[in-house]
Amino acid sequence: MKKKRIIIMARMIKIKDSNDDWDIKFWQKCGVQSRFAAAWEMIGEFHKIRGKNGIKPRLQRTIENIKRI
Repeated sequence: MKKKRIIIMARMIKIKDSNDDWDIKFWQKCGVQSRFAAAWEMIGEFHKIRGKNGIKPRLQRTIENIKRI
């Protein structure tokens, strides 16, 4: 079993000095699996806020046919 790497990053700035650079660096360090897990967690929280039971939703399957051109 692979040991999880814990990343801790913090910064303190004035709101007027805020930009996206720090957020981009943070999510790049986290890796793809962490970003997907965070996005999936937000989807579950969104459904709970909307009054649904919080069970993880299924992906939409509205595409019928994909053709390569």
